[in-house]
Amino acid sequence: MARLAGGAPGTSALTGTDGHRHPGILAYQLDGVCSQIRDALLSGPLLVGYALLLGASNTQVGLLAALGPATQILQLPAVAFIERHRTRRALCWWPALVGRTTALGVLVLPWALPAGARVPALFGILLIVAAFATVSSAAWNPWMRDFLPEESRNRVVARRMAIATSIGAPLALGAGVAVDRLGVAFGSPAEAYVVVLGIGALAGLTGLVPLGRIPDVETPPSARRPWRDVIGAPFKDPRFRALVAFLGAWTFAGNLCAPFFTVYLLRRLGLPMTVVLGATVLSQVTGVLVLRAWGAVADRFQTLTVLRVSCLGFLLSVAGWPIAGMLHTPWLVLAVVAAIHVLAGLASAGVTLTTGTVAMELAPRGQAAGYLATNAIVSGIAAALAPVLAGVGADWLQAQRLSVTVAWTSALEPGQGLALHPIDLRGLDFLFVATVVVGLYAVHRILAVPERKAGDRRAVVTALLGEIREQMPQPVRALTTVPAVRDLAYFPLSLIGSLLPERRRTGRG
Repeated sequence: MARLAGGAPGTSALTGTDGHRHPGILAYQLDGVCSQIRDALLSGPLLVGYALLLGASNTQVGLLAALGPATQILQLPAVAFIERHRTRRALCWWPALVGRTTALGVLVLPWALPAGARVPALFGILLIVAAFATVSSAAWNPWMRDFLPEESRNRVVARRMAIATSIGAPLALGAGVAVDRLGVAFGSPAEAYVVVLGIGALAGLTGLVPLGRIPDVETPPSARRPWRDVIGAPFKDPRFRALVAFLGAWTFAGNLCAPFFTVYLLRRLGLPMTVVLGATVLSQVTGVLVLRAWGAVADRFQTLTVLRVSCLGFLLSVAGWPIAGMLHTPWLVLAVVAAIHVLAGLASAGVTLTTGTVAMELAPRGQAAGYLATNAIVSGIAAALAPVLAGVGADWLQAQRLSVTVAWTSALEPGQGLALHPIDLRGLDFLFVATVVVGLYAVHRILAVPERKAGDRRAVVTALLGEIREQMPQPVRALTTVPAVRDLAYFPLSLIGSLLPERRRTGRG
């Protein structure tokens, strides 16, 4: 059994069980909190809003989203270093320190540079940050694959995500309010953004403390192999090769639209930043409420089956965005946006959890670095291409429109009649449609991944609904005591379950 090394006093002999690993698990959870605060305040809608303030276009927003994935090629030298020196914690911590320190540079751009140089400088800083983050994650993924207990990995990861999001989500909402109000108080929105982004940068630096306290895990000695063999081995594994094909297609689909959710809300729907971040927080809170249920179900059923269910739910939420753009009544727009974010939060919790653990499950112990790096590189290429193509296409699509009109007219009453527009797509709506199409192809691709045991997708939905009812009775009952109204909270998953076909009993897997 692997031995934990390099931890706090008394951890060198720690082995297998959750209880023995408690100090390391606690540091793992604290690192998740700091990382969530950093991501909530130094990326996502706030960073996109900051880039727009500095003068970024749709194409540049797409390039901004592609910076991180484009650096995934650095996984190759990082994995070679890990294979040679077997020092995953050091390779994770030091690049994280450099990258998170460099992020402080975004705070001085509005005053240090002329207007025309601010966006290129922002890109340069974020490229450096992303490069060091990629090197750090190359060590982080196999490190956590060997450190987290296999029998409860999904639940431990779900708990980290739930704790981190429950703290980071309210801060993100407060950040939206701060940007709107401080911008008025300071007389400059740039100063308000800098204050909020600065807090996120400091949270990232603070997270280095618990990160350094997670014990390392000694890997079994192995013969040094050329990096071509290290990276090539996963492609010879049929199960992992099929998984990589799915994750590449799914990542491409998600990144076609993800960078433009904020742009759509700010420019197309004309919502203030407070509402934008409020919708984001609503999605995150929904995810927190169901994360424990997803974790329990993922540990109980086949992870791949759970992944298919959650992917379908996410695609349903993406399909709702063009509907919001077709509405004109403010309260109805807000209602649809809220419903989209609730369904997205519910489904994204399952997608994020299972995509983060399924690769760990299929990667052999001792060879996880090469397997996970290969997955990261393929997904990174897809994630880099998608937003660039979407950003370039978004500028062209702004002038395009596809409308279908169904009209009822009468020759007896000229000028009278009824006209409906069941389809009215323009601008970014086309990206959402493309996401659904490519996403459905990705879900089809994951059917090629052989399963160790058959999983009934309807049974997964039923079990998830049961877990939600069991784990969240009080918050739901606090809203209403009417059972029929409470059941509406479970309607999105019930709808997904009704859409899923019964699994054919072919003996496959």
